[in-house]
Amino acid sequence: WGAAFIQVPWQQYEFTGDTTLLLRHYDGMKRYFAHLESRCVDGILSDGLGDWYDVGPNKSGKSQHTPPPVTATAFLYDDAVTLAKIATLLGHAEEASKFSARAEQIRLRYNKEFYHASKGSYATGSQCANALALVMGIAEPADRPRVLEALIRDVEARGCTVTAGDIGFRYLLRALADGGRSDLIYRMITQDEKPGYAYQLKQGATSLTESWDANLGSSHNHFMLGQVTEWFYHDLLGIAADLSKPGFEHVILRPEPVGDLTWAEGSYASVRGPISVRWEINNGRLSYKVSLPANCTATLELPSKPGSPLLLDGQALPEHDAKPSLGIPVTRLPTSSRPSYNSNHYFCPINPITTALGTLITVPWRASRGKDTRSLWSSQVLRSVEQTRPKRFSMCLSK
Repeated sequence: WGAAFIQVPWQQYEFTGDTTLLLRHYDGMKRYFAHLESRCVDGILSDGLGDWYDVGPNKSGKSQHTPPPVTATAFLYDDAVTLAKIATLLGHAEEASKFSARAEQIRLRYNKEFYHASKGSYATGSQCANALALVMGIAEPADRPRVLEALIRDVEARGCTVTAGDIGFRYLLRALADGGRSDLIYRMITQDEKPGYAYQLKQGATSLTESWDANLGSSHNHFMLGQVTEWFYHDLLGIAADLSKPGFEHVILRPEPVGDLTWAEGSYASVRGPISVRWEINNGRLSYKVSLPANCTATLELPSKPGSPLLLDGQALPEHDAKPSLGIPVTRLPTSSRPSYNSNHYFCPINPITTALGTLITVPWRASRGKDTRSLWSSQVLRSVEQTRPKRFSMCLSK
């Protein structure tokens, strides 16, 4: 919980580009981190409640699978990494170097204490422990595949049910989604036979409960386990900020249809304006529509089929021909584990494009203070549109 003092201002900067909280609280963040370090024993921090309200054989509350040293030391590492980023941004190069070095010391100590090379997993092998190591970047690059495999095995062995609690659940979702297994997340959040979201609904809950099993001894109006909201926006809809360009100056569009879902729709009120997405599947055809605010750029990223052609105005493009006429950079992505689709057509206000699901299309377009215009194609007629208008484009692909 205390890590929020460091993590929340940085998250606000990533989502808004505003450094006010960082400037205001940087000195306090350093003092808090120093306090945490003073409580370490042999490099391990044991404060906190562990993976609070995880799912185990006993009553929910105290962590049953992931003890406090595993979670607390992981967040100590993440705090050091974040402080190094903040120090760099604020121009404190020497302090940034010290925090980076400290983060690496903590990471090495963590791996020595908790990683079991024989099993390819961390600590107790819990969903929380393995997910933290993956998402925070604690695991060595060479060990990451085995740790992800161990995490997936645990989820599948439990019938796609969750054991992670308040601390670990967000990282479980991110580890699975980043590992290309949003299909497991969908099964996990829709099964209603064991504790989870659908199980809470089955028990009659009308708001999110504090415990996964919606027992009457815990709160029945609690946001604590609401981390799936991030997956809805970031993965299912595919709206993600390019963290190298804070404040949604550049938007990553990476929708991920899963399971038996035939549509998803939503909007995020970014600091630059609303970002709205809708995709749907009808008669084996996937349609994708997005509306973006002016004064930002976007990248559309989708899985592809090997050897599928990329067409612009009906003409095949070389895979790395990024500027046929209107300056649209196009790069082919490798095949992923996500579902593949054949294309019928792709349309955006700049030009109609025919492509297999999986091309990476970056459409740079910024708002203009004057009346600068650009020639844009529809599928039938040439027209001129002021650059200050929001950008809208849609895609239609056949399965």
